[in-house]
Amino acid sequence: MADNKGTGTTSKSDSYNKAVARATGGDVAEPGANAPALPVNTTLVRKEVTKADLDAIMSDQSLEFAPQIYSMEQGDLIEGVLEGNGPDAEFERKDMTTGIVSTNLVQTWVIRSVDGRQRISILSSAQLDKKLPGFVGGMVKIVRGKDINTSNGQRVTDYLVAGPKLPNGQSRSWSVQKPHAPHVIDATSQPAALPAGNTTH
Repeated sequence: MADNKGTGTTSKSDSYNKAVARATGGDVAEPGANAPALPVNTTLVRKEVTKADLDAIMSDQSLEFAPQIYSMEQGDLIEGVLEGNGPDAEFERKDMTTGIVSTNLVQTWVIRSVDGRQRISILSSAQLDKKLPGFVGGMVKIVRGKDINTSNGQRVTDYLVAGPKLPNGQSRSWSVQKPHAPHVIDATSQPAALPAGNTTH
């Protein structure tokens, strides 16, 4: 492939700059020049959104919202459609002794309002991971209870989780299926027989 340097031919970046200039009505940027900064208060970006602006967005019935992270407190009730797991939440933890920062991923659950417009994302826990899967796709009520101190110094948060009964008398099951015991071969020990004609012991 021929080198375009000094030959007068147009490079790919020059063509791009000219296309941008035609589309925006601006001048062609010099090669290597930074792209112009996005002007403040364009239709794409607005600075200093007011409470009235937020209220207008939240009350707009034509909009549907991505999940907002919500941290449940004791006594909170969440009621809605359990969509399932959302994206993992990433937390940074700094060891105060060594100064080393580590990253911890925590699973989330997404609950949608009945009208389908709003969603919240809550952090999971061992209890929620065991109680919620049976309700995915349907209505669920989640109440955060008290924190319970265990005998080994750990703390567990109690959650009440409930949902409508299944139709036709069906019931959900939260039993944990244990893996099957390994198959055992029934064999008895017998002394090995020596080959015929061999008298050595």
